[in-house]
Amino acid sequence: MTSLPTLDQVRSLPAYYGMTVPDDYIDQNGHMNISRYFELGAWAPWRRLEEMGADDSYIPERGLSFFTVEHHIRYLAELRLGEAFSVRPAIVARTGKAVHGISFVVDEGRDRIVCTMELLWVHVSMQARRAAPIPDDVAAALDGEIAQRAWARDAATGLTLRRPA
Repeated sequence: MTSLPTLDQVRSLPAYYGMTVPDDYIDQNGHMNISRYFELGAWAPWRRLEEMGADDSYIPERGLSFFTVEHHIRYLAELRLGEAFSVRPAIVARTGKAVHGISFVVDEGRDRIVCTMELLWVHVSMQARRAAPIPDDVAAALDGEIAQRAWARDAATGLTLRRPA
């Protein structure tokens, strides 16, 4: 069983996409469309990976990248037009060739978590297009994040890091 972290724990994570829900994010049900949760929930942890060494130079200089292989989204409440929110990502686990991350979408006005989105990435060689070991410097940065944010793992729904071929 998963459990949500406290809002204080989630707010200890870096915040991305702090904004208010604009009109073009609203769907026919009068709340933020699922495609926006998906888009922002997917990009926030990617930006976190960039800060850990997998930045814009990672593909052209190292010939490496991360490919998304799985997502899991939980919608816990809704966001409506004009409501303030942020997206706060964490890295929760890794193997030698894969990473498990999670994003928390926070309703800043009501002080609640409205969505979680988990992601699994496989680290790949862009030349071989196959799983490849994560370089030591990036692995060390990931390990630091994982150790510092161990509480975030409890919010994970059980997506399993499989050992890629």
